[in-house]
Amino acid sequence: MRIAFIAPDSLSIVIFCSTFSRVLEETGEHKIFTICDVDQFQEELELLPGQHFYVQMHRYSNLLRDAVYFLSLFRLFHQNNFDVVVTFTTKPNIYAVIAARLAGVGKVVMAVRGLGRTFSKPNTLKEVVLHNTVKILYRLSSLACQKVWFTNKYDKQYFLSQNMVNEKKILMTKNAVDVSKWSPSNISNERLSLLRAELKISENNIVILMIARLVWSKGIREFVEAASILSLQNPNLKFLLVAPHEENSLDAVPISYVRDAEKNESFKWLEFRKDVFDLCALCDLAVLPSYYKEGGYPRALLEPMALGKPVIAADTKDCRAPVLDGENGFLVPPRDVAKLVESIAEICSDKKMRERFGERSLSLILEEYDDREVVMKILSEIND
Repeated sequence: MRIAFIAPDSLSIVIFCSTFSRVLEETGEHKIFTICDVDQFQEELELLPGQHFYVQMHRYSNLLRDAVYFLSLFRLFHQNNFDVVVTFTTKPNIYAVIAARLAGVGKVVMAVRGLGRTFSKPNTLKEVVLHNTVKILYRLSSLACQKVWFTNKYDKQYFLSQNMVNEKKILMTKNAVDVSKWSPSNISNERLSLLRAELKISENNIVILMIARLVWSKGIREFVEAASILSLQNPNLKFLLVAPHEENSLDAVPISYVRDAEKNESFKWLEFRKDVFDLCALCDLAVLPSYYKEGGYPRALLEPMALGKPVIAADTKDCRAPVLDGENGFLVPPRDVAKLVESIAEICSDKKMRERFGERSLSLILEEYDDREVVMKILSEIND
């Protein structure tokens, strides 16, 4: 069977499809293909088994570029006779699904990984038009594919309430992580020492990490303000924000805002980083005060949890699922800086609590979030 995985970029393929590729390679029964745009993770992508195609995709709405993307995908599908296509995130879910069906692909699985800002409440005419257009396109792609795979039950409920999907087509799993990679046994003390030296972090500092995109709805303002307040109370705290800049997003945080925040010596914006594993290993606490339309189980929480870290998340239906309040971390109301400050301070002031919460995080990952189990479930559906 010839199976193709489609995502926006190399990083997305590495995140979503590494375990798929490894499991399929073990069977020796399938040929594996990936299709994405090129980014900084091309080298990591090339290490995955299979053949890799690169198709340029513009992230934001642009009719001409979207038409070129659709035609490029259609041509690729038509030339390669894939038996199965699996798509991830909005543009591939819309354009790749329809292109695959028109090109005669036998089975298409559409993976919905969060609805993003497009499905937040629209405030301008442009946002209203985009919101309704994407809903119509999703309805068409849901009709065209054989399975629609959700990781957020609230996204599933929304699709059903808007008549965007047939309930018989739905697959439901949790999001998960590659526990063979995201394991405390893979932590390197040598790499951590180098990282501490680079970031000027001592063994005595307590490190609070946030991994996100640089958009307001991820809770950037709340994290920055919490850092400002807490650094005055405890200069031993260090706040690290890993967040690539988003130039064209309507929700983008200006670079001037985070540069100004860096006047606080306890706060550092790290922009884009490849060494996220080591940063998660370095931190004592990971936070995500996001009110973005996440996929239910944000990797910014799951990955630190897999390395035995306590976590704090916004108490929203799209973000809170991995956090058991009072067991492996705390849930805080969205946009509530005071509660975020209180929760960070409580965890950072109690080493035994951090250790207890971290142990519970790791046990949860091993019990419930092993992506190999998710992959086996999806492959069984594909093979039916």
